[in-house]
Amino acid sequence: MEKTDKKETVKRDKYYKEIEKNFLSNNEKVILHTLDEIRKTGRAEIIPLMFDLLEIHTNDKITDEVFSILDQIKDREAVPYIISEITKKRCDRYRTRLITTCWQSGIDYSAYLLLFAENFVKGDYQIAIEAFSVIEENIHNSSDKIISECKDYLVNNIMKDAKEKRALHLELVKLVESYL
Repeated sequence: MEKTDKKETVKRDKYYKEIEKNFLSNNEKVILHTLDEIRKTGRAEIIPLMFDLLEIHTNDKITDEVFSILDQIKDREAVPYIISEITKKRCDRYRTRLITTCWQSGIDYSAYLLLFAENFVKGDYQIAIEAFSVIEENIHNSSDKIISECKDYLVNNIMKDAKEKRALHLELVKLVESYL
């Protein structure tokens, strides 16, 4: 049994390193082919490499393909990787798209409502709309404690919003309060 685990680890490490090598190439075809393979057989632990790829290459085709894959992920194991990226400053360039993937994928993000409330408050109007959608799609699975923390944060930060976001903010507070 132990030998099988070691073989699996070596196989997984080789797979990871091969993807990393392909992503570091400057060959768009190689990168897009690798992304296509990830779409078919990828694992959640590859997601950080895709975020690294977004930092290295700003090519629209590559970016669109990465987000197309993220939009279609149904694996719950992807959540920690995506949440980790949302908390990083480096994702500011693609934060709206990343948050959009959270509601489009249909994966449960109910444990992270407060993070999405923070993005709602701190982000621009488009980020606020996407964060609202994530909260709306996931609140029914959240604990009362998380919902209460989310409500408190939203209520305490209403005045920090730009005027054009305030109506949306009040609507989100109403939505969250309706689950308490």
